[in-house]
Amino acid sequence: MDKNELVRKIRGRVEQCRQLANYVNDPRTTETLLQMANEGEADLRRLEEEGVIPSAMLDGMPHPNMDSSIN
Repeated sequence: MDKNELVRKIRGRVEQCRQLANYVNDPRTTETLLQMANEGEADLRRLEEEGVIPSAMLDGMPHPNMDSSIN
């Protein structure tokens, strides 16, 4: 798997978690989904900081420390 595909898959899963969190009625499940999305974004930022992926691949992605209610 190349880097582009890896980033696409992680970003896709982050987006899926955020979308599901909007539709789930259980607060614990919503919290868990948002946590998973934040962790995926943090993983991508960590890979960027380590030089594994270029920052251009993450353009437009919210920072993991941002309030998840605005993402």
